[in-house]
Amino acid sequence: MKKLILFLFLIGFTAQFSTAQKLINAKKVPAIVIRHFEKKYRHAEKPKWYILEKEHNYLVKFYIGKLRAEVTYTNAGRQIHSKMEVFISKLNSRIANDIHKNHRDKKVKEAFLIVNSPRDKYYSVILTKSQGRKKPPLVYEAQYNFNGSYLTLYEPEIKDDPKADKGPDKYEKEMDKETQELEGGYQDQKIGKNDLPSPAISYLKKHYGIEYHYKEIFAKHNNKYGDYYYVVLKKQGEKVKHLFYFDMYGKLIKTKDVDL
Repeated sequence: MKKLILFLFLIGFTAQFSTAQKLINAKKVPAIVIRHFEKKYRHAEKPKWYILEKEHNYLVKFYIGKLRAEVTYTNAGRQIHSKMEVFISKLNSRIANDIHKNHRDKKVKEAFLIVNSPRDKYYSVILTKSQGRKKPPLVYEAQYNFNGSYLTLYEPEIKDDPKADKGPDKYEKEMDKETQELEGGYQDQKIGKNDLPSPAISYLKKHYGIEYHYKEIFAKHNNKYGDYYYVVLKKQGEKVKHLFYFDMYGKLIKTKDVDL
């Protein structure tokens, strides 16, 4: 089953809507794309161009001063996504206050401004929490809207020390098969909590309190169920995660609890 691993967020620094990307020569990028990029980002340094093979869009990664940035364009030159690193010291005071109040046990590693459209933009703040010298730090992603209001927190999965694995039994295999049937689609897209239909948000709010955090939120598609939403909630300290499947109108398709 798909799990949220935020280390990929830090290491990959990839476009939100892309999986496969191939480095290409700038001469292979449509002239209209280059023109729009150079007009808007005149101070861009060290640009590198990639083609996103699945969507056939173009991704450019570059620097503005010491800050990293990346922008995705269609082949017609329309910007559809951007991700800009921001100075931590320049974050909205509301964000700084929330981090100070609710994340005293973590350190702020870096922050980004994500823009998908004029009305869809948010800050992504990467936080780390020490596990001692022998283990890598835990990595969290806190999201805030453009005004600095808290949206959601993505947490890493905390596993116990590994034990001898005897392999899945018959029941577990059936569970995995059933889950893969729902999850095993294509065009998976990570989305924010506020992108869910209001009936889905209302259902989760009614049945699960604020102590339950959103671990994963995806818009998915497969041949059996078509378009649907996949949501994972987990309460800190509990050894179980709660899976939900909603249709595009927010009606619950299926729910399931999975022991960790």
